[in-house]
Amino acid sequence: MKKLHTALCQGYVSVKSEGIKEEYNGRFGKGYTIKTHNPNSTRYCFITYYVEVA
Repeated sequence: MKKLHTALCQGYVSVKSEGIKEEYNGRFGKGYTIKTHNPNSTRYCFITYYVEVA
């Protein structure tokens, strides 16, 4: 898996959590995403895309 990029997405992730991992199959390929806490906002969290490298 390769880390593709990190973006903002709507939603809240607790500081105490280590992130929310979800399967991903879409525009950037097949892999998974991890949503993590954004210390600057309670409305948006960070989402990082990890995709398979061919």
